[in-house]
Amino acid sequence: MRVVFLSMLLIGALTASIGCGATMADDTETKEETSPAQQPELREPTAEEVEAAKTAGKVQVVLDTAKGKITLELDGAAAPIAVANFLNLVRAGFYNGMPFHRVEPGFVIQAGDPRLVERPPVGYTIEDEKSPIKHLRGTIAMARVYRGGQMVPNSGSTQFYICLGDAPHLDRMGFTAFGKITEEMKVIDEIRVGDKVVAAKVLEDS
Repeated sequence: MRVVFLSMLLIGALTASIGCGATMADDTETKEETSPAQQPELREPTAEEVEAAKTAGKVQVVLDTAKGKITLELDGAAAPIAVANFLNLVRAGFYNGMPFHRVEPGFVIQAGDPRLVERPPVGYTIEDEKSPIKHLRGTIAMARVYRGGQMVPNSGSTQFYICLGDAPHLDRMGFTAFGKITEEMKVIDEIRVGDKVVAAKVLEDS
């Protein structure tokens, strides 16, 4: 039943699968968070942004967490829609201050639920993609909604997960993997429920 929880996204009531019963960690770095007033309007990536992600290919993103930096290499050639969407969210400051709400040892860590930082849903979803990237340890992928006993196609938006171990069954279920960790893999093993993404940035923008 672990896979069922992976795609709990934008569901009306808070459930145990997104870890809302856990105490969120106090973090002195929260002054860097992006408030709802500061956050620009978020939207589905445009066709031009998707094409740009596909053309650019590999791009690095760093998630600065309470436990250390997670350096990701996103592959726009493999999953341009997911990459364009993630880059837009990072650049908008959406993930700054965002807690990891789910930790399944040996399986995944998951973040990106706007309700946990009192932000509204983004109001859009993105299409699933047939990515060639496999669900291996360190892979990042888009979560989806689980409703009525089944996965909802094309329901990803802001929640993502990172694999703590190989998970080939997720390949068969059609989740869109769009990148991998390239440095400090051990950091993901230290993440606990409530640990925050203090800041996220695209390295090429630095």
